[in-house]
Amino acid sequence: MKKSTKLKKYVELFTRNIDRFLAPNVSIKTTIYPVEGPGAIFEFIFNYEGDKSETIAPIKATVGSVLSSIPQRFVAGDIENITFGGTNICMEGNRLLLIKGDDSPPLWSGTTVQEDVLRVVSTSQGGK
Repeated sequence: MKKSTKLKKYVELFTRNIDRFLAPNVSIKTTIYPVEGPGAIFEFIFNYEGDKSETIAPIKATVGSVLSSIPQRFVAGDIENITFGGTNICMEGNRLLLIKGDDSPPLWSGTTVQEDVLRVVSTSQGGK
């Protein structure tokens, strides 16, 4: 997914929906990693510095190429050609990587954003 308007809208809805679950004074710094192929990666860093910045990284060929270029402990080995389906969540400390596996319209809907938020909150609280 490389449509910046769609990617920014996802971030807007995600941060708006997760905000009600955050402790006071927690801000979210966001980096959007668009790709030529299907999917995209969002990096959300939770902080107390009031940093609510949003950055769009240069477009990469695939989700795997993004994962190869950023620090992460989610997937190891040769990940250049790896593919993902649906929404995948990786939480590391105050950092959340949200990997969207394809470009199908239901994966980017407002309802799905709410479901993604609930999955993140459930995961961070030790739920299913």
